[in-house]
Amino acid sequence: MKYTDKSSADVGSFEPLLVGPEQLVLTSLQLGSISPGDRLVLRFEVGWENPDIANWDSGEMEILLREDGPDGLVVYWNLESCFMKGRTKEQLTFVGTDPQRRYYLTVRSNDTRARITGPYSLQGSVYAP
Repeated sequence: MKYTDKSSADVGSFEPLLVGPEQLVLTSLQLGSISPGDRLVLRFEVGWENPDIANWDSGEMEILLREDGPDGLVVYWNLESCFMKGRTKEQLTFVGTDPQRRYYLTVRSNDTRARITGPYSLQGSVYAP
């Protein structure tokens, strides 16, 4: 392994964030010193809850991982749902092509049916071939 870097926020370290239809950037991570053929391993986690459980409706939220900008290329997308609380963990692997990359962990909820409670994190590791 060449190196690992991580950006995160623990439960209780921030006020819960209500997620609406506008994309919300939770965190970003810069990876550098990438050689062609290096393996990039990205791991992320998002803890969230349904803000409207009193109406017996499920919570719903899109999780996106974007490359090179908050509105950059979507390299991961998933629609998550939960009744009370949810926690998403994912690991993705890419092959390095550029010397530097920045990744953005973003969320949105068209009907404002999600609240970020934490933890959330984005971790990147670079491995030589």
